[in-house]
Amino acid sequence: MINTREKTLLILPHLDDEFALAPLIRAIIEARPNSLKIIYCAERLTNSTKLVRQRRSESLKSLKLLGCNEKDIYYLNDNFRVDDLGLIDAAESIYSFLEDFTRGAGFKQIVTLNLEGGHPDHDALAMVVNKFGRTENILTFFIPTYNYERGLLIPLSVFTPLQGQRPFSSFIEFARFCWFDSLKVAFVYKSERAAFIKLLPFILVRALFFRGVYVTLEIDARFVDWEKSLTLNRYGDYAHDFLKKIDKYK
Repeated sequence: MINTREKTLLILPHLDDEFALAPLIRAIIEARPNSLKIIYCAERLTNSTKLVRQRRSESLKSLKLLGCNEKDIYYLNDNFRVDDLGLIDAAESIYSFLEDFTRGAGFKQIVTLNLEGGHPDHDALAMVVNKFGRTENILTFFIPTYNYERGLLIPLSVFTPLQGQRPFSSFIEFARFCWFDSLKVAFVYKSERAAFIKLLPFILVRALFFRGVYVTLEIDARFVDWEKSLTLNRYGDYAHDFLKKIDKYK
């Protein structure tokens, strides 16, 4: 299971995705300061330069609230282009970057978001990182964010793994009210206000009643019902093309 005292690499698909791992980020930094490196992948490069800069500023502020140092935060777009909804097209470049970044760095574990049919960039990165972790023999952990399975009275599930993934998932407990850090992150991202308004009820429930996060060491595309997935149903033609491209990472 995740060891919060080990040197850890956290790889996130987008700026703001740290909201789903806030308790874990805090726990790692408090257990062993300066042991966590964070890589952000895709950005909305078609937005105005002002908005791109605003989101970077928000990501830095968010991670600093969680205890991160700016020197430990990296953006792949400083090295090569990774567009929002285009992460799969940069998969080979991301893989090569990870090879160089981790060589001799002493990382004992990698953490990223889960493969769950929630977003094509999340799914693509999970597959790339899974392949990388297995090849390099680095423990790799996956955290659920949101997926298409219905929750209680709601048409999706947030922070909870798919039913097929639950036998391979564990729940890591932290301090009471650990999810209040996620609330702080939500309020930092003014550029994503609409998205976080939708997520706010789920984060608030977590903040009041939950003490930890789900995590799994295993992913498998067969766990995902792609026809029902948010990846397919929200992103249409793009998603059909995406599903063909991820075959090489299964």
